[in-house]
Amino acid sequence: MQLNDLIALRDLLEANGIPAVIQDDNMARMITPVTTMGQGLWIYIDSQENEAKALLENPDHVVANPVDIKAFYEATRNITDDQSFMNRAMIRLGLLIGMFLLALFLMIPLLHWLAT
Repeated sequence: MQLNDLIALRDLLEANGIPAVIQDDNMARMITPVTTMGQGLWIYIDSQENEAKALLENPDHVVANPVDIKAFYEATRNITDDQSFMNRAMIRLGLLIGMFLLALFLMIPLLHWLAT
């Protein structure tokens, strides 16, 4: 399939509220160099797969749960631009695991003392 065809299909999907991306050869090498080759059209939201297929088979299909494309891309951009969000989440997870292990370490002597 030609790139122009993929662009037209992506535009059709997004005009009907299904966010999609075109994967080309360069993108395929960045993501999964062994398993993915060539061009392809991917949708972002798995639950819209059947709607996307129906729309590609029949361009007059009405999508039941369209997404606000502009809001979708703004939200994804905010998530990927805020690297500190992931850092804070990982630090909190590490602290939680550390506190759990500390509590477990402190409970072993207590349980041993109670057992005697």
